[in-house]
Amino acid sequence: MYVALTGATGFVGSYTVRSLVEAGHRIRALVRPPRDTAWLEELGVEICRGEMTDENALSAFVDGADVVIHTAYDSTAEGEHLQYLRSNIFGSLTLLELSRLAGVRQFICTTSTYLLRPDVYSPADVCQTPITEDLPLVSPQNSYVMHNTVLESACQTYYGQFGMNTTAFRCAWIYGIHPNLEKTVWRDILEIVQTGTKYESTFGCDVVAVSDVAGALTAAVDNPAAFGQVFNLCDMFVYNQELAQLAREVTDGKAEVVQFKLPKPAAIGSDEIKELGVDVHRGMAGIRAYFEDLHKLI
Repeated sequence: MYVALTGATGFVGSYTVRSLVEAGHRIRALVRPPRDTAWLEELGVEICRGEMTDENALSAFVDGADVVIHTAYDSTAEGEHLQYLRSNIFGSLTLLELSRLAGVRQFICTTSTYLLRPDVYSPADVCQTPITEDLPLVSPQNSYVMHNTVLESACQTYYGQFGMNTTAFRCAWIYGIHPNLEKTVWRDILEIVQTGTKYESTFGCDVVAVSDVAGALTAAVDNPAAFGQVFNLCDMFVYNQELAQLAREVTDGKAEVVQFKLPKPAAIGSDEIKELGVDVHRGMAGIRAYFEDLHKLI
């Protein structure tokens, strides 16, 4: 399949490129200038330079593609609300419409489990209601959730109104080695526990491995089981104190990890994704393996 991918130089996108290449797909990537594309070109990826706000670039990007995968998100626009709307919301909707007009067979995008419940910052925020794909979405409390709500709703509308095959993946907090090592999640926890500094936190969140997100996106390509569907991508819920304890074991760190008695929220269900032959449940063993890899790099 000829797959047009946004966000190819980003975290999720970079893993998705490699997953798609391994699956034998031909790829065109939309890349914002002046991003380095040498590694993409080495993989045989066709480069289309442009912004999500450039309709001409988007038209050229989707032209001739069988499938569009949209993982791009412009975090630089945060704080500039009008630019945020243009780049993330209007840009995504324009991409969806241009994909339809170009005869693209399937539009796949990533949204967030924040649509199902907010990040958990304290035990008082913990939700005990089991969460599945068919539950009502939470009311958007910020621009990021609004963006994801609009994109997911638009996909469902295009599937129902135009018969366009759309697929949305609600991703939990994604962990994995970032192309920019400085941005790698939980690196700070790993470094703190090695210093001997006391670690204290009641923060927790739903998580999923980036390689599993990339695998799910690839599995959805031209897959009838994915048409018109929304899938949760969540491995488990984990508190930072659990991560710190695990990081201390991996690094032989000496830091004291303060242990709070914290309730576990109900899981965000990801059973539906098994219809695509994908399993995202790595558990703490997966996080341990990630910490071991990260420890070798920093």
